[in-house]
Amino acid sequence: MLGLAVSFVSYPFAVWWLKRLFENIGLETNTKFLIFLLASVVSWVAGTAAAHL
Repeated sequence: MLGLAVSFVSYPFAVWWLKRLFENIGLETNTKFLIFLLASVVSWVAGTAAAHL
């Protein structure tokens, strides 16, 4: 249950961080799907790690 909560909480932070990362490297256009995929992976990894604590 902790893993699911961590996954939901970490997703918006991952989206925010990835948007800033792509803006800083000059790729702010056409990255929405890539940000969605990468944020999903980050959220899943964080949830899995929290579930194993």
